[in-house]
Amino acid sequence: MEDLTELEHGVDHLRLVLAVGEIGVWDLDAATGEAWRSLRHDQIFGYDTPRESWSYDDFLAHVVEEDRPRVDAAYGAALAAKQSWSFDCRILRADGKLCWISAHGRHLQDPQTGHERLIGHVLDITDRKEAEERLRLVTSELNHRTRNMLSVLQGMVRMSARRADTVAELEHSLLGRMEALSRSHALTVQLSEGALRVSDVIDSALSPFQPEPGRIVVSGATGATLLPKISESLSLALYELTTNAIKYGALSNDAGRVLIEVNRLAPGRARVVWRESGGPRVAPPERMGFGSTLLRSILRADEGEVRMDYAEAGVVCTIEMPVGHDAAESERATRGEARLEGRRVMVVEDEFLIAISLEMALGEQGALVEGPYTRLAEAREAVSTRPDAAVLDVRLGSESSLPLARDLASLGVPLLFVTGNVDGEELKQEFPDAQGLSKPVSEDRVVAELKRLIESRPAGR
Repeated sequence: MEDLTELEHGVDHLRLVLAVGEIGVWDLDAATGEAWRSLRHDQIFGYDTPRESWSYDDFLAHVVEEDRPRVDAAYGAALAAKQSWSFDCRILRADGKLCWISAHGRHLQDPQTGHERLIGHVLDITDRKEAEERLRLVTSELNHRTRNMLSVLQGMVRMSARRADTVAELEHSLLGRMEALSRSHALTVQLSEGALRVSDVIDSALSPFQPEPGRIVVSGATGATLLPKISESLSLALYELTTNAIKYGALSNDAGRVLIEVNRLAPGRARVVWRESGGPRVAPPERMGFGSTLLRSILRADEGEVRMDYAEAGVVCTIEMPVGHDAAESERATRGEARLEGRRVMVVEDEFLIAISLEMALGEQGALVEGPYTRLAEAREAVSTRPDAAVLDVRLGSESSLPLARDLASLGVPLLFVTGNVDGEELKQEFPDAQGLSKPVSEDRVVAELKRLIESRPAGR
């Protein structure tokens, strides 16, 4: 009686482990291919209620095509060697969602039928795989930025050493520029969850100098957002300009002033003009210093352009650079001011919650949502409706939405890619007029970008 009680407790504990761990269990007859499964097993494959039957072929049909040969080969090898069968693979669930599973099966010989059996468990590891992918992308980006930062520092040391007359001068110039880089990096980390604006970079770059009130005036479209690498370049440029103004220019006396004006140009471009007045008379430098070289080169490497004008009345530096959306416009979108009334917007997104969230946000702004589509074929059939704009996830399960994007682009439909990819350079090359946003992204940002894309579309298209 005591042994029976212990056995009952053991079964209860096993059930608890399976429930808490969300583990599906299965028992496969290798001779017939038929399998018994638990409810959780079928739920992992996208079925809310147990299927009447399940076979090895049913399982293999759910495995994505690219992983199928590997999984099938591992199964055959396990049977041939009478060993365990373990694997991770991607599956396409019954509801169309792409997931990752991890499975392990143990080889047995059925004492009654003599058939070979594999009994085992299966886990949904999608969250773990997505976390690993995010970590891989973040690590790759960190390595890229670290290498770039070291290259910049290396160039600073070389250029500063060539132009410094004393060790003290070299130390002073290097420390100042390294502090400017450090402030830019800290600002990027601090605002990693939000929009990094031109005004943030200007405030951070000028903060160590503590100019007197009114000596430096900032105006214009300072809400335009920047990529981290552009903000780093702008921060260094502002450091050089401020340092030179304090040493030789408008901030070297009590009467001089600096005006920093930011203007938007074409979509995705802005101009920052640094204009000095009231300082000593200006003459072009006899030789190109490191600061001037830095200004002319580092921004050009980041798709920017710098022009220096040594006008007698004061230095004028014009910087043109790529920018993103306007942060203030995104804020207005959440208050219903960036309207999309009557605009037909196609939404293509295979993640159910993201798709529904986008549909609700666009609907609140008055848009007429077409979709959301989760499959490429369905979306391509709807292209003939020629929507006013389209929001596309690049990856749809095991498919790519790029064929659909090409169809829409040929009709002149503005495209907004919302993707998990960090680097969107390939998208930009093929779709130069499209805008790309990296996940995770707020719905108000999507609304604001759609409004801008639609309004910037040439008349008659």
